[in-house]
Amino acid sequence: MLKHMHLVNLPFPFLETPAKRVRRFLPWRINGVRFARKGVGVTNHLHADTPSQAVQYGDDRIAIFNFEERVDGVAHPVPSVSPLQEENFKAMFAREIGKLDNWVAEAGWRLPSPFPRLRVFVSQHFRTARSLVPQWTGDPGRMEFPSFRVAVGEANILHELVHIYFPNANRMLAEGLAVYLQQEIGGNRAYPNFGEDLHLFVQCKLHTELGSELKDICIDCLDQITTPSLLALRVGRNIVKGSWPYLFAGSFVRFLVETYGIDRFRSLYTRTPLVPLQRDAGSPSRWTEVYGLSLTDLELQWKSLISRLDYRQVDSFE
Repeated sequence: MLKHMHLVNLPFPFLETPAKRVRRFLPWRINGVRFARKGVGVTNHLHADTPSQAVQYGDDRIAIFNFEERVDGVAHPVPSVSPLQEENFKAMFAREIGKLDNWVAEAGWRLPSPFPRLRVFVSQHFRTARSLVPQWTGDPGRMEFPSFRVAVGEANILHELVHIYFPNANRMLAEGLAVYLQQEIGGNRAYPNFGEDLHLFVQCKLHTELGSELKDICIDCLDQITTPSLLALRVGRNIVKGSWPYLFAGSFVRFLVETYGIDRFRSLYTRTPLVPLQRDAGSPSRWTEVYGLSLTDLELQWKSLISRLDYRQVDSFE
């Protein structure tokens, strides 16, 4: 049963206090291979801006990987992916942790404390990746990935790590930030846009795939959806689920961050913290309090931006 379960040491998170920000660098190993972020000295002790600011904080993070699943007709669990696919996934997981840690330091966000122990499950029985909903149900640190996504290198690891780092009770904001950061700093093509520019995807494919126009999209409706409910909205006479609400949320969050800055977005985001088994979409007035504009006004600005884009200038995935 334990054959396909692995312990991986992960780098310690950034810690921020009112007086200082402290970062601890720890090595992590994947089957004996030692990883470190490029350009960063990796040691086993605490680093701070000055020696007097060094603060001891907890233990290094641990991720427990489970690559086993049950198959009808087989009495014991079997591997969900090949050994090589396991190693590739764990290596990518470590890289995405490093990228998100770097973004956290630059953006000045706080991490949950204590940081949950990560338990990563890979199986064909998962239709989609999940980590936000388990936190709402009281199981923080649980991450689920479909084995077919892991096998082909399309697991949205950074997206799900964003939910671990920054869970939110407003489902649109939670998914919007995760989709946006997967696009901006993620290391692979992943759901829902698979590397395509979020704004241009909405502009170019909204009509061809949904048969709709931007005027039919209601961001205010998405803003009413609480975790753990699925993102969905009415477009014309049809209820749209699946990838499109995630695309709208990701594109809208990108617009907010790039137009008004990460500090204002953080102020908005932190007004709807995730509390297990409780729902809170947030007050409509919070938009005006943070941005000086209503959500309706911000939505109009977003739609104006999308409509002015030149589809011939699609950014290539890097």
